Amino acid sequence: MVVAVRPPMAEVVDDRRTDWVRQYRLSHAPADLWARGLRHVSHSRETQERVFRMAEQLDRDGVDRTELFLELEEADRCVALSDDPQAAAEAGHRAISTLVSLAPDSLVICAEDDQSSLRALGFDPLTFDGHDPAAYAWVMFELSRRANADRRTRWRRCESQRSVPTAIGLARL
Repeated sequence: MVVAVRPPMAEVVDDRRTDWVRQYRLSHAPADLWARGLRHVSHSRETQERVFRMAEQLDRDGVDRTELFLELEEADRCVALSDDPQAAAEAGHRAISTLVSLAPDSLVICAEDDQSSLRALGFDPLTFDGHDPAAYAWVMFELSRRANADRRTRWRRCESQRSVPTAIGLARL
């Protein structure tokens, strides 16, 4: 008797994402060089995927991918000997803010991964690696993108400003 066993859907999606990250690194040498990290700085597959997708969005907006990866490499060098999340946040902010303007109302906090209390307060936390400057760059970019989209939607609907952002960055420490 032969029984076909399908892998769980989460594994299939994860395999596709891993393959996409691998292909992206093969196709874009600056991305691969950055993704290798430095001696004391490494980038998770999750951060790599997020940064590569951000690179594609920025490329569509006219920002050269190579510039992004050079800025991220510089951010890595700034924190290579430090495990300080504040240093990673500053380096990530510096890297992305040289390429795009960021929404001033984005909020990033560093805390233990306690999404449930934040969700109870009406936030939609985006969790990320709190020690990786590239993860900070991504979350700042993503929060700005969402804030700008939210402003455009409210403007079209003539809605008033909300006093609390819906999405916030939550650094996993």
